[in-house]
Amino acid sequence: MSFLIYVSLFVIGTAVGSFLNVMSLRFNPEEDRLWKNVYGRSHCPHCGKTLSWYELVPFFSFLAQLGKCRSCGVRLTLQYPIVEFLGGLIFFTVPYALLPYNIVILGIPYVLIILWILVLLSLLLMSVIDFHHHIIPDSINLFILALGVILIAYRYFGFEHNSLGGYSYLKSYAMLFPLSDSFPWAYLLGFGFGGLLLGALYYFSGGRGMGFGDVKLAAVLGLFIGWPDIMLALGLAFVLGGFLSVGLLALHSRTMKDHLPFGPFIALGFTIIFFFGEKLMGLYFNFFNLLLPF
Repeated sequence: MSFLIYVSLFVIGTAVGSFLNVMSLRFNPEEDRLWKNVYGRSHCPHCGKTLSWYELVPFFSFLAQLGKCRSCGVRLTLQYPIVEFLGGLIFFTVPYALLPYNIVILGIPYVLIILWILVLLSLLLMSVIDFHHHIIPDSINLFILALGVILIAYRYFGFEHNSLGGYSYLKSYAMLFPLSDSFPWAYLLGFGFGGLLLGALYYFSGGRGMGFGDVKLAAVLGLFIGWPDIMLALGLAFVLGGFLSVGLLALHSRTMKDHLPFGPFIALGFTIIFFFGEKLMGLYFNFFNLLLPF
């Protein structure tokens, strides 16, 4: 794919990220309906002024306005450019990550690219909502579940080459784990592992450690990415969440009683495995080779 195509994808992604901002900021946790309040003209959340078209240009309008409303001068939340930029990054990086390494019957794996873009956009929206409201909408979990079923069907009918290690993003390192190349059992195992692991933590913590939305999210992501990828993704989520919690406690930004949403960490671990799973496994084994050269 040419440079101009990637630039175009990034621009489209920022526009989609802008729409995700609208969905997240207008989301009502009491109704748990993502689409109900997304209609109508965009306006400043402080003064209510309807925004002009040039104030709606994703990412760049925020920079041009120095992060402030042109009407009332109130500083806008950094969520706007961050989500828009991440939306552009998803549209840019997913094709870049998938195209060099996938052998498919019909050329470019359009279906695979679209499915991964949709699941990562869903996780981006989920993360913002979970951060603000400490809730993971069931509609997002159901949407990811549907994407997982489509992905399994796509691979069942042979539209993607099954390489060493099955369809795992750990590549050949996946062969270290039993059933990693067993299709479709690796996906069903991923679904069960994600749901049972977090379900057990939810049960034994009495729901204080995490919400049941996290359990459902881990299960549907396990169905989408399969075994053993979901195991490592959740492991990364716990490690990253633990490091951040300790850091915030050290900085006195939070106390032990404060609740840190876990959904964004699940999304982060899942994303890292998709992009860097094989490289992380290589670094892991190289590290131990350095410690134990014999």
